[in-house]
Amino acid sequence: MIDRATHRTIVMHRLTPAIKAGVEYNALEQEVGLVANWRALAETRTRPALIFGTSSDRIGTPSGQSYFATVSKSLGNRIAPYAGVSYSEHADAFLFPFGANVAITPSWSAMVMNDGVHTHLSTTFIRRRMSVTLLAVERRHLGITLGTTF
Repeated sequence: MIDRATHRTIVMHRLTPAIKAGVEYNALEQEVGLVANWRALAETRTRPALIFGTSSDRIGTPSGQSYFATVSKSLGNRIAPYAGVSYSEHADAFLFPFGANVAITPSWSAMVMNDGVHTHLSTTFIRRRMSVTLLAVERRHLGITLGTTF
């Protein structure tokens, strides 16, 4: 496990209902990068959402940017699987991430995600505009993420 991602700050701004962009700062490495998401197709009752984006490469990589396309579809109101393709600058290869989010209660969710190489687990608690996520990187290294919206 590489320490690259141990302390990270991400600030994003919603430019339009479908586009978010911002910066990602890694204090440990004094590294600044671009983060962006574009929801090209919104999910409908019959069609999955299609999202394109970029961010720092996978958890645990020492460097690099990742560029991705993801499809996701809610199945009922509890389970939302996703799958995609990403280009990893670090690996210089295409990877195929996938996973699923499960709504446990209106405030709690759990997610299993595979980044194309490793599987990670998380659980998130959301209250008003705040969120706390406990992350099990590669199912064994614990981390925490704090989030808010303005």
